[in-house]
Amino acid sequence: MTTEYKDLRRQELIEQLQMKDRLLEAFSRERDDEETLKFAWAGNLGHWYWDVQANQVTFNPLKATNLGYKKSEIPVPCDYQFFTDKLHPEDFEAVMQNMRDHLQGKTGVYEVEYRIQAKTGEWKWYYDRGKVTKRDSQGKPLFLAGIVFDISERKAMQEIQQVLIRSLSEQMRLQENLFSILLHDLRTPLSNMISFSELLVEVINENDDPRSAVEFAATILKTANQAFELTSNVMGWARAKSILKENKEPVFLSKLVFEVFHEFEVALADKNIEVNNEIAADVNVMSNGPVLKIALRNFISNALKYSHPGKTIRVNYEDETLLVVDKGVGMTAQQLDSLFSSSAGSTRGTNNEEGNGIGLVLVRELLGQINVRLSVRSALGEGTTVTLQFGGENEIKSDHIVEM
Repeated sequence: MTTEYKDLRRQELIEQLQMKDRLLEAFSRERDDEETLKFAWAGNLGHWYWDVQANQVTFNPLKATNLGYKKSEIPVPCDYQFFTDKLHPEDFEAVMQNMRDHLQGKTGVYEVEYRIQAKTGEWKWYYDRGKVTKRDSQGKPLFLAGIVFDISERKAMQEIQQVLIRSLSEQMRLQENLFSILLHDLRTPLSNMISFSELLVEVINENDDPRSAVEFAATILKTANQAFELTSNVMGWARAKSILKENKEPVFLSKLVFEVFHEFEVALADKNIEVNNEIAADVNVMSNGPVLKIALRNFISNALKYSHPGKTIRVNYEDETLLVVDKGVGMTAQQLDSLFSSSAGSTRGTNNEEGNGIGLVLVRELLGQINVRLSVRSALGEGTTVTLQFGGENEIKSDHIVEM
């Protein structure tokens, strides 16, 4: 870019000479600083200089061409608004305040990262660093020099890293929830093992019928196998990372339900609860077997806990929907509303069974990870129906509420 000096008036020529003197002084000072490593910055978009009095910016054309502009599209003279007008709205005030603070001497340097819009409309990330190199006798800034470079690639990498960190944190949290559920589920077989071990000790000490000792030992073996299976599920899940949505396979629901019923065989017999598996043997869904088993285990455990002796628990499947139906005590509207909250507590079962109240909250979260919709319908005194629909969001519903 050249200036037609012959067309300028005397005062304009003086102003042009003064501006070039300041620019030449900045170039000279910068070379001295680079030699002494005081300004050891290498920006791929080059340096910039701002003559505050003239409000003119001199910069490496790379700063503009990097945004998709041709040299011919850069205004002459160019003021700082050419760039500030292209700042991202969310970054504008922060950049302006950063510059104001430095111009007023509140900060040693002007240093900021911001997004700026390219000619194509995309947003690029810039890193800008500059400093007032000359002030007047009153301390007002006269001249600034700085450097700038495109950091879009680094920002993109940081975003990828943040996504990975969030994903890892989510995986770790889900793993913790998984272990909480399975440790909770281990309470039933371990409790049975302790109870029947005590009975076995009594039988042996009292020289009672040896057939009773064999029966107690068999029950202990069965519950020990259940506990071992649960533990194996934990280890297998941890190795296979099976909480991932993509980890799907054909799951035969009838077989899965029978396996869960088997785990509660002793407790069901003790409470005289009948269970009906109404799912055809050949029915299967593409889903995550371990997650579904954990969910079913939780639902059957709750149905057993809140059913009166002699009642029935039914499980069936139709139109991509699995139902677990009990005729237990049901829930109030207040209980339904708090069912999936983190503060949900646990009430005792019909045989004074205890629980920690965390199972359903965690199960809901796991089901959401494999796109299985969980809904709960309940009526006080009439029972509860848990519905799993493959694909969708979670919800709770009440058919009707009987006031207490």
